[in-house]
Amino acid sequence: MKIKYPLAVIGSQWGDEGKGKIVDLLAKDADIVIRFNGGNNAGHSVVLNGEKFKLSLLPSGVVQKKELYLSQAVVIDPKVLLEEISFFEKRKIKVKLTIDPRVNIVMPYHRELDGATEAWKGKNATGSLHLGIGYCYEDRNNRSGIRFDDLINPEVLKKKIESLLPLKIKQIENVFGQKTGLRSQQIFQEYKLYGQKLKKYFGDVSFLVNKNLSYKKILFEGAHGTFLDAQFGTYPYTTAVSTISGAVFPYVGIPPQKIYTVGIVKAYTTRVGNGPFPTELLDSIGNKIREIGQEFGTVSKRPRRCGWLDIPLLRTATRLSGFDYLAVTKLDVLNNLPEIKICTHYLLGKKRLYEVPPEMLEFNLVKPVYKSFVGWNKDISIIRSYTKLPDETKTYLRFIEKELQVPLKIISVGADRNSNIII
Repeated sequence: MKIKYPLAVIGSQWGDEGKGKIVDLLAKDADIVIRFNGGNNAGHSVVLNGEKFKLSLLPSGVVQKKELYLSQAVVIDPKVLLEEISFFEKRKIKVKLTIDPRVNIVMPYHRELDGATEAWKGKNATGSLHLGIGYCYEDRNNRSGIRFDDLINPEVLKKKIESLLPLKIKQIENVFGQKTGLRSQQIFQEYKLYGQKLKKYFGDVSFLVNKNLSYKKILFEGAHGTFLDAQFGTYPYTTAVSTISGAVFPYVGIPPQKIYTVGIVKAYTTRVGNGPFPTELLDSIGNKIREIGQEFGTVSKRPRRCGWLDIPLLRTATRLSGFDYLAVTKLDVLNNLPEIKICTHYLLGKKRLYEVPPEMLEFNLVKPVYKSFVGWNKDISIIRSYTKLPDETKTYLRFIEKELQVPLKIISVGADRNSNIII
């Protein structure tokens, strides 16, 4: 597989594209795998020998027993991270992890503020999982966050909790009208223990990456998808971080340079939560795709909204991240559909749009225009060679490749880590 490093893995849609499986595949040839954004609201799954490994913080390279880094733009719920580490170590997989001291820590008051805010928004809620990720990033940006270097220093940790908690309680109770039982001493004792357990993973990720960049194969694992990007996504139904390839540089702490990027494209489109979705299928076909594809959130368990593949969405993602390669995932989910559609462009009144409009008001009003393809009446999950794919499948894939002008390198045809076609 002629893929060059350093390599960033970027979701091209609204997340849930199967990045975890592709990272696991690519990690086989990599030396270091770095998670560079997001928190434990981003779930990845890797299937090994029939057992599903569900990850929300550890990079997916853990299954390949690679060196793992969490860079400064990741936010950590230490309880969740320790549970993941324990899960793998119980299965005799040693976790070789380094956590940057600048990483911010998700605190209990972040989770309570998250839930209180969503309740206050009512029907206009953004669809948050109440995990506190957004509020953790808010504190980070307001310079009032608790960082990993604070977590492992009990004296500093205690002072910060005692200083910050009264304001958070006032927000929860006086602004949002929710009761809270948060107590500073209880939080301190719990988080001090987390710090003691995680201290051994302390390391300057920025320094280490710069040191190794020229002679080790480094894989940057992105969380979420392009259209959950805080700036270029479907605002306000986004995450709190940047999810495009250019974020690697400030989020890890390396100078701008050429990094190669693989765009992960699910063979259809899904999204979780509220927000515009032009190609959404609100019919039996959408339900069938959801059931066959097991389209339920790794972390949230919520059913994902399903629809046809959207080329304007992918074209915009390609422009934003500069994809060098494509990996199409979950192609097998479309087995035995008599007809498959791809949205080629949008109509806004009489105007044709070939990318996502920057105004969300317009994006809510666009109408998808489709090209129809004959489906394939064959189980492609057992196929491991591109030449052996049905002609109808190859026609579908060639159309995607031609429209995006990016070479297709990986095709995933099943959940297991070996269910891939490499071109």
